[in-house]
Amino acid sequence: MGRGLVTVASVWLGIAGTAQAAPLLVPGEHPELDAAMARHERQFYGVNAVPFGLSLNAHFPPAASPAGAEARSVIDAWLQQDAEPDFEAQTGKHPFELVTTYGEHGDLGFFGGVALVGTAFEYMTLKREGAAPDVLAAARARVVRAAESWHVFYAVTGGGGLVARGIRRLVPEDSSAPPIPDPPETPVPLFDADGKPLPAPKDNGTERADASGGALPAGTWSWIDSASKDQLSGQVLGMVALYEAMKGDPDIDQALVTRMQADARGVGEMLMQKRELLGLETAVGFAPPGTLYDLIIMDADGRATFFHDLNPLSLEKVYISPDEGNFNMFNLLMAWGIIKGLLHVTGDERLEAFLYEDLLDQREFPRKVDEREAAGALDYMYSGLRTNFDVPDMTAVVLFLGIWLETDPEVAAPLRGYLETGWWQRPGESHTARLAKQPLWHALYLALTEEGTDAGLRGELADLLSGFPLGPYWQDARTNCDEAEIAARECLAIDGTTVLELEGQAENGRWMAKEALDPRIRPNSDFNARSNPFEVNGGGGGDRLNPGGDLMAAYWLGRYFEQRAPGERAVSPNARAHRPIGGEVAPPDPGPEPGPEVAPEMAPETTPDATAEVDAAGDAAAEAAPDVAAPAPGGSGCGGGSRAGERVAGPGRVAADDARGAGANARAPAGVSAPRAGRARRAAARPMAAAARYRYPRPVDSLGAG
Repeated sequence: MGRGLVTVASVWLGIAGTAQAAPLLVPGEHPELDAAMARHERQFYGVNAVPFGLSLNAHFPPAASPAGAEARSVIDAWLQQDAEPDFEAQTGKHPFELVTTYGEHGDLGFFGGVALVGTAFEYMTLKREGAAPDVLAAARARVVRAAESWHVFYAVTGGGGLVARGIRRLVPEDSSAPPIPDPPETPVPLFDADGKPLPAPKDNGTERADASGGALPAGTWSWIDSASKDQLSGQVLGMVALYEAMKGDPDIDQALVTRMQADARGVGEMLMQKRELLGLETAVGFAPPGTLYDLIIMDADGRATFFHDLNPLSLEKVYISPDEGNFNMFNLLMAWGIIKGLLHVTGDERLEAFLYEDLLDQREFPRKVDEREAAGALDYMYSGLRTNFDVPDMTAVVLFLGIWLETDPEVAAPLRGYLETGWWQRPGESHTARLAKQPLWHALYLALTEEGTDAGLRGELADLLSGFPLGPYWQDARTNCDEAEIAARECLAIDGTTVLELEGQAENGRWMAKEALDPRIRPNSDFNARSNPFEVNGGGGGDRLNPGGDLMAAYWLGRYFEQRAPGERAVSPNARAHRPIGGEVAPPDPGPEPGPEVAPEMAPETTPDATAEVDAAGDAAAEAAPDVAAPAPGGSGCGGGSRAGERVAGPGRVAADDARGAGANARAPAGVSAPRAGRARRAAARPMAAAARYRYPRPVDSLGAG
C-alpha cells in the first residue's frame, strides 16, 4: 500500500521511535479495511476530485448501455490493480472521456468540507508515522490543491465575507486535458436592469457568474449562491482541517494560511453584523421594530440567503424577541461551533470577544445548553421515525469544532454533556447517533469523549467502515424488501440472513426498519452520514461513482486520534488560549518599580489584555509559535501539552481538569475568576458592557430587497 504499515503492537511507535498511545484505528490491525480505503482514495482523487481537488459525484452513461458498461469495466479493472496508480497511464483514457457530468456542486460546502478532513488528517497522520517522502509529498500536494480551491468560495462572490454555496470550475487545470464534462447552467445576474435582485423570490441556490472582479482568472469559475447554515458549517470545518494541516509546515507556503485567515475573518465580520429584519425577504420577525439580529448569512445580491439563520432566536427564519426567553438549541450549537472555528483559524480579537463575552457570557449559551430540557428550549435533534438526519450530522460537525478547539475544559463542559446525552446516546431515542451505524459519527464521538476509548466502539468503527463496498463505490440499487414483505412488515435482507422489522414510513413515504441497517445491506449514498440509515430500499442505477468523503474522514480521524483513558481529552495542537468567559480579569500585580534593583526590561507586563489581535498580515509574529505547547515528539497532536491546572496524560493527550476550569486560560493573568463563577452576577452588573468592545461595523438600518 506504500504507507509503511506496521504490525499491531501493544505500544504504538510513532516517528523518531517515541512511544505514544495507539490510534483508534491501528494500521495493520484491519488489513482488508486499509486496502479497501487505499483503493477508494485512488477512486476519489483519480476520478471524483479530478476537476479541482474537491469531493464531487461522478456520473456515467446508464450502466446497461454499452458506454456505461465500458466505463464500469475500465474503472473496476483500474482499481483492482495497484501497480499503476495513475488512471490515464493505466487505462489510456482521461477520466473526462468517461464521465458524463460531475454533480453536487450545490452541496460542496458541506460535502467537500467533511471530505477535506480526510485529506488533511491523512497528511498529518502520514507525517507523524514517518511515511515515505514520495507518499508524503503526494498527500501534501492534495492539501495544497484543496486549499487553492477552497479560497474560491470566498473570492468568487466578490469577497467581503460573502460565501458561495458551491463552486464550479469551467476549464480544466491542465490545458491539454479534455473539457470538463460539466456544462454549467446559464448564470443568472445578481440584479436586473432596475437594480432589483434576481431571482425573485430568493431561492436555495442559483448559478452565478464569477463576481470576483478579477481576483480569480477570467472565465475559470462560476458559483452557486444562497449558502445555507449547513454549507457554512462544512466550510468552516474544511478551513479548520486545512489550517491544522498547513499551519507552520515548512514545506507549505504559509501565504496560503494567511489568505485563508483573511477569508475566515471576513466571514466572521459578516456574521457579527447586526441587522434589522424590516424588509428582509427570507425572514419573518415577531419583535419590536428596531430589534437587531446577528448571525445571519448574507449573499452577494444584498439579501440574506434562503436558509441563513444561525441565531438561536430564529426557528427556520421565524425570529422571536430576545425578551421571550425561548431559543433554538440547534442554531445555538451551530453558532457556537462556527464562530469557534473561525476564531481558531484567525485568532481575531473581535471574534474572541464576540464568542466569550457576548455569546457565552451575555447570551448565556453554556447555561442554555446545560438546561436544554427547560421551558423555552426548542431541541429538535431527533424525532424518531421523522428524524431529519441532516440535523444530527451538522451537530456532529459543530460539536467537533466547539470541543476539539477549546483549551478550557470548563468552557467545553456543556458541549461535552450535550455530546454524550443530547447527541450520541439520548435517553429514550431509537434514532440517536449511537444507534445509527454511521462511521463518521463513531469516529467523531471517539475523538471527543472523555469517557475513555471503548474497545467495542473502536471495533464497531472498523467494522462499519469495512462494510461499505469501496473501491469502486458505485451507486447500485439495493432492495431489501419487496411489496409482499412490506405488507407483512418483515423482510429478509439481501445478505440472505438479516431479518428486518419495519417500523413504518418516513415523511417521504419510504419504508424504515426498526434498527439502522448494516452498511453491507444499506442502500449506498454519495454522503452516508446525511442519509437515513434506517431506509430499507434505495440506491440507483449503478451509473454514479460516489465520493464517500465522509468515509474517508472517518477512517483518517480513526488513524489520527489516539486511544485514551477515562478523563483524558483530545485538544488541537493549535488550540488558542483565550480570555475567560465574560472577559473579567483582576488587575495584575504591578511589582516593584523599575529602578537600580530592577532593570526596566524585567518589570512585569501590565498590558490588561494579553490576547493580541491578529492583523491583516495573518498574525505573522504571534503565529510563529503556537499559543498552547505542542505535544511531545511522536505525539498525535491531539493535545496541547501541559497547561496550568491540568495534568499531562501522555503524548498528545490532556487529562480533564478535576476542578473544571481552574487556571485553564493560559493567557489570563493571576486572579482571573473561574470561567462560570458568578456569571449571573456579572451579567446583571454589566448587561451591555461588552458590546462596545466588539467594534462591529455600523448596524444596517434595514435590509430591503434592493
